[in-house]
Formats: sequence, structure tokens, C-alpha cells
Amino acid sequence: YVSASATSSRFNLAESLKMRVEHQGTTSECWAFSILKSMETNIALNSGNRALGDFSERHMDYATSKTFSDGINKDAFNRETGNGGLPIAGLAYLTNGQGAVLEEDMPFVDDDKKEISIKEIDKEVNTIVTDYTIFPGINKTYQKDRSGNTISVKYYDAYNQEYTDAELRTVRKAIKEHLVKEGAITTMTGGNYAQYYNDSSIFKATAYNCNDINAKRDHAITIVGWDDNYSRNNFAEGARPSSDGAYIVLNSYGKDSFDKGYLYISYEDNFIEKELYGIESTSKVDYDNIYQYDFYGSVFSIGTDSIGTGYFGNYYERDASKKEMLESVGVSIATYASVEIYVNPSDRTMQTDKLIKVGKSDGILTPGYHRIDITPTELTSDEFAIVVKQKSEDGTFYISTEICVDGSAYANVDSENKSYMSMDGITWTNISTLKISDVNMKKSDVCIKAFTTDIEEPEPEPEPEPEPEEVPEEKPEEKPEDKPVEQPEEKPEDKPQEPEQKPEDKPQEPEQKPVEPEPEPEKIVLESDKYTITEDGYIMNIDYNTTIKEF
Repeated sequence: YVSASATSSRFNLAESLKMRVEHQGTTSECWAFSILKSMETNIALNSGNRALGDFSERHMDYATSKTFSDGINKDAFNRETGNGGLPIAGLAYLTNGQGAVLEEDMPFVDDDKKEISIKEIDKEVNTIVTDYTIFPGINKTYQKDRSGNTISVKYYDAYNQEYTDAELRTVRKAIKEHLVKEGAITTMTGGNYAQYYNDSSIFKATAYNCNDINAKRDHAITIVGWDDNYSRNNFAEGARPSSDGAYIVLNSYGKDSFDKGYLYISYEDNFIEKELYGIESTSKVDYDNIYQYDFYGSVFSIGTDSIGTGYFGNYYERDASKKEMLESVGVSIATYASVEIYVNPSDRTMQTDKLIKVGKSDGILTPGYHRIDITPTELTSDEFAIVVKQKSEDGTFYISTEICVDGSAYANVDSENKSYMSMDGITWTNISTLKISDVNMKKSDVCIKAFTTDIEEPEPEPEPEPEPEEVPEEKPEEKPEDKPVEQPEEKPEDKPQEPEQKPEDKPQEPEQKPVEPEPEPEKIVLESDKYTITEDGYIMNIDYNTTIKEF
């Protein structure tokens, strides 16, 4: 993959990475297999390790599901195991702190309806997604011959504007660049339409092309490469595309299905380019707390075509008895845009004079989710606010929101009156009060996550014990009878003479041993081959993104 590029006529990740062809069995966990394969290939490419890690599809399925043998999962989407899922729900799981969990911690079981207890999904999160991209969707209409083969195709964006040839090439180039540099891409197809496979026994087919705009998608798959020269004649008669070229797709039905687990799907297929997601970066868990309202992820974008720059923000409540440092901010955006991050560390207000600029994006970001490292900022109160200034590339202002949609996977959204938007950074509107046709904005929020680390208070040094005071020795009291009696004065001649002492008779003072000085306390020398520790107590040259645990 080192020498590959988006201009190559053919590329396949499976030829450069040790891909696992997995089997979802009778479960409906195709969406989990697909999104985790995107993450595993991204980690492999970024680490230079050809072997892929292995994360638990079963945990993704159950952690986002509602009903358990001993109660209801309060963190669930409005879904049940066995009913399938969407890749966008998997991406929410990978960014909101629920996952990913290692496969060994919750291994795959070919039964996604088996009732388990809630405690069985209480697993240690190993890796989170820090950036993912949502590619521009490509919708298609077809002109066909009498046999049903495609004569020509027209391509449209999500707003039903027809793509020019140059615009179409640009979108497909972005898809190919991601495959080469960042890994596999998640998408969906209609898996149960036998007439669109080149073998009526579906699992023996090698190629697929659906040119029916009324077909329904029902299966998630993983794009791992492309072949611009794959012949249109390899597709089924009655569903042949008008031109050569196909994506190489990994399915989740094991090596004995399709072409050793892989399938060619035409560029012209109705589903293949409608909704594509690619993971750009991941991280080990490097935070202590997440503050977020968009637990279920971005659902709907709101905005205007009349301006290119605007603001959106959230305020959060926290436990002021804890000391926390805001280290990074996660932002979901709906358009290609650059962002600046501002924080009010002391209260909920979003007025300009209360905000501190703490970070910005490195150029233009893709639509999707991006976590931005900021200048670490201590939170000083029981409330704080984060504001994002967004400047789009196309001169429009649209922001990503999470909203409650009854009857959908997002029916559990309950955020209200916490999120605001502004066109000028001065006048702010509570988005829960917005009136939008056919959309209930009452329970909604803008998609901002705050990642903090706890500041540990240094333990106070124990006070030294006071040295005991020296007590002077008491002299014995003189008794009255011991007082010397005054003698009459003697005459010189009467005074007895003391015998002359010889030098050797002079009493000797006892020999004193020299007092040895107390040894100085041993100095503790800190050394490290990872950091530079200066003599005056500073630690320097810590590697960027070193976690507290690693430190």
C-alpha cells in the first residue's frame, strides 16, 4: 500500500494487510462487522502493522440495545438485538465512551437474541474513534434497455443537484484516497435481491449490480478497494452497468461465500455510494470524563445558505469539588469547514468577553466527527461552556444536531435547553425553541463533546516531628548539715603540707571517643529514558499525546 495512490487503476487492502474474512452467522450484526473492520484497518495502516486488531462486534450490538434479562439498558438506542443496526449507530458507540471492547473480552456468539444480563456488557473500553468522515452521497437514476441493462446513469448529491463529471471524479477520488491512506469504508447494499448477482445461487456469485432505485437496502458491507477495469460483462444479464469499473467489497459471510469472502460491486450500483463512512484516527482511552449531550450522534443538520460563518455552543454542569482540566473537544460538522474552539471555564454564558480561544482545526475538516486537542484549560466552577466558530468552504452555515425522532433508533434523545446557535456570536438562540417543518426540535442538541482529565491534588508532606527539648540535669540539693563549718585560721607553720604529686600520680581524664557525624540522607535520583528531568525539578520533553497512565 505504500506505493499505491488514488490514481492507480486497481487497489485492494487485502493484498497488503492480513485481513480476516469473518462470518456473522445467523446474527444481524453485519453493521458491527463492517464499522469495526473500518477501524481495524485504520489502526493497522497508521501503526504500520499488517495484522489487524480484533474488536468485539457482539459488544457493539448489545451495548447499544435496550432489553436485557434483568432490566433496561439506560444507555441504549431505541433498538433490540436481532433487529439489525446502522453504521452511524456504531460510530456513535465508538465516540461516546461505550466502545470499542476487545474481542477476547466479549467473544462472538452466533445468537444475537440470547438474553444476557446488563452486567455482561460492563467491559473495559480499549480504543475510541477520534475522527471519522462522512463522504458526500451519490444518488443515481438510470436509463435502461428492454432487458434491464443500464444504458446511461445520472448522478445527484444529497440535495438532488446533479453532479458534473468533474465533481463526480472528485468525490470518487476522495473515496479512493481514504482507502489507500486510512483504511476500509463502511457502506450498505440490498443483499437479498438474487437477480442482481451474477449467479442465482447468491453465495456463489462474484459480482453484483443493482440498478433499481426502488430497491431497499438491508445489509452493511465493507469497501476495501477498487478495479477501474473490471468488465461490465462480468455482471448479470439484465442488470449490467453501462461502463466498466467496480469496488472490491468484503462481506461478512466467511471465506466459503462469494469469491473467498469478497465481491465486486459496480460503481453504478444504486446503493454502494449513497452513504459511506470512513474512520480517520483512533486513540486509547486518554481522558477521565466526557461531557456530552449527543450520546446517539448526529442525526439532522440545520442552518442557512445566506452566511458562511456562524457559532454553536453547549453549556455543561459539573461537580465543582473536583479539579478538572479540559484537554480536547469533539465536534460533529455537516459541511467542509474550519473551526475555532472557545471555552468559558467559569460559567454557562457564551458572551464574547467570557470566552477564551483554546484551539482550532488544522485547515478544512471533512463532514463527520473530529476531536481537536486544545490548550489545556482548568475548569473553575460548577458550570462551563464551549463555543465553536464554524467557517464553511462553500459559504453556507449548517450545523450537526442530535434530535429525538419517534419510532426510530433515536427516540431516546432527551436533551433540552442546553444548546445554542448564533449567526454573529452575540445574539444566541436556544435550538430547542426553533420551529422547523416536520422536525421536532424540542428535544435536540448540538454535537459537541468535552474531554477532561482529573487534576490530582498532591498529598501534603507530613510535618516533621519536633525534636525533644534537652532537660538540664538537676543538681542535688545541699543539706544543711553538709554545709562546711568555718575553721579557725591556721598559722602558716601549722598548715599541713600536701604531699608532692609526681606527674604519674596526677589523675587522668577519661579518654573520650570522637563523635562520628550523622550520615547525610541518601539522595533519590530520578532518571528516565523517555523524559528529560532537570536538576531543578522540571520534567521536559514528554512525547505528544502521552496519556496519564503511560506517564
